[in-house]
Amino acid sequence: MTILTIIIFSYLIGSIQSGILIGKIIYKTDVRQLGSKSSGATNIQRTIGLKPGIFVLVLDIFKGFLPIIFIEIFTEENIFGVMSCIFLVIGHCYPVFHKFKGGKGVATGFGSVVVLLPYIALGIPIALPIIYKTRYVSLGAILGCIISIFLIILFVALELLPSGSLMILFVPVLIIYKHKQNIIRLIQKKENKIFS
Repeated sequence: MTILTIIIFSYLIGSIQSGILIGKIIYKTDVRQLGSKSSGATNIQRTIGLKPGIFVLVLDIFKGFLPIIFIEIFTEENIFGVMSCIFLVIGHCYPVFHKFKGGKGVATGFGSVVVLLPYIALGIPIALPIIYKTRYVSLGAILGCIISIFLIILFVALELLPSGSLMILFVPVLIIYKHKQNIIRLIQKKENKIFS
């Protein structure tokens, strides 16, 4: 097992877009032509339905979760898991199989990071009530990423994580970047709400 193998494997797995596949195979539509044109679970829920949205969410989480579990079983090298996490999310956001147009990486990022850094799940009790109260999934995702950044830096500073773990900050930063249009719409109070 080498770093290059991990990078290629993770990027290709990340590039598999469950939202696009489910949309085309089951619903005979390309979700990238609907709503926000994202292949993520939120756009699936908003344009196709709640059940396919939940299904895509679960699949995207496991797409991040399972490769990291596999790596953790076969190696104790922290860098392998970190690089896998980064390229799983890059693959999801910029999939080679779909003209580099994918989702925003939230579910896949959470699924992969939570295996390496389980305490990231501490952001859930904050993010979910915000989503429930405001019905802005994007706001919950962005705040969850900010909390993740804070926790990663804190745990490295306290020497509870190796300094190499700082590389995983790329994941929440990329996810926030992918939400740039959502941030603009939130500021302008034009963001779409879930279940609206």
